Amino acid sequence: MRRGVLLAALLALLCAVPLVTGNYQTYLAQLMMINIIAALGLNLLTGNCGQISLCHSSFMAIGAYTTSLLIVRMDASFALAVPVGTAIAAVLGACLGFPARRLSGLYLALVTLGFLELVQIGMEEFPDLTGGVRGLRVPKPELLGVQIRSDAALYYLVLALTALAVIAAHNVERSRFGRAFNAVRQSSYAAQALGIPLARMKLLAFSIAAGFGGLSGGLQAMVVGFIDPTEFGISTSLRQITFIVVGGLGSVLGSIIGAVLLTGLPELLRGAQEYSDLVYAAILLATLLFMPRGITGLLAAARLRGRKLLPAAKGSAQP
Repeated sequence: MRRGVLLAALLALLCAVPLVTGNYQTYLAQLMMINIIAALGLNLLTGNCGQISLCHSSFMAIGAYTTSLLIVRMDASFALAVPVGTAIAAVLGACLGFPARRLSGLYLALVTLGFLELVQIGMEEFPDLTGGVRGLRVPKPELLGVQIRSDAALYYLVLALTALAVIAAHNVERSRFGRAFNAVRQSSYAAQALGIPLARMKLLAFSIAAGFGGLSGGLQAMVVGFIDPTEFGISTSLRQITFIVVGGLGSVLGSIIGAVLLTGLPELLRGAQEYSDLVYAAILLATLLFMPRGITGLLAAARLRGRKLLPAAKGSAQP
């Protein structure tokens, strides 16, 4: 009952954001939700399945460019372009996961880094298609024949898709696939002994993570209205990793907390934008050293400590 009331209150608060804030704050809230979607996918791959990926921003780029090109070049609607961009990102995630399914650790990180470089080169070397380094301007989306022009309408569209992504990630985490991901992360030998197909689970994790990344990239193209290769480089991938490490690996709530907090961080660094990557790196290192389970780990530990103290308090209160 309490959880339902809290969710209803949170939903009401989120729906009120465009009504009580300015255009820039609404835009920042949309970026937070886009990063939540990307972090959810990466957390399923890295936090749950234990597979390192340095190319999550590449799947965002694939979703962003596919969605944008369908809209700009083929005059497709938003309702068609975003699902197609998400599906293509998921398929390419499977293509990457197939050769990478037998790798782990440093070798897997190098393969994903190589994929990121290939995508970067592809975006820059085909300017007639992608706009190259000049970038590509993306118009406001059209949904069911209606042009979405206002920031508030676009906000509610992003909010609805973010809610669906959170529900989907939660369901995957609680499903037998999520339990198989956790088994693969904890011990590949034990997972094999239990009859879990390692290669298939890794391939599935890459596909799901890429799909989430493609969806977030397509939404980012719509919200920002402009895309270029620099938005999807290694810095973006490292920031996505920072989101899930700070929030908490293997946790949907951790993905949300990390994305929200660290998306708002640049607002505090306005006077030192050139040092933003250094600040993110310092936060990542400090979290790994002093808070390895992230913010959700601290919350879980505090909750457990409270449960232990409660019976002791009740016992001491008895005569």
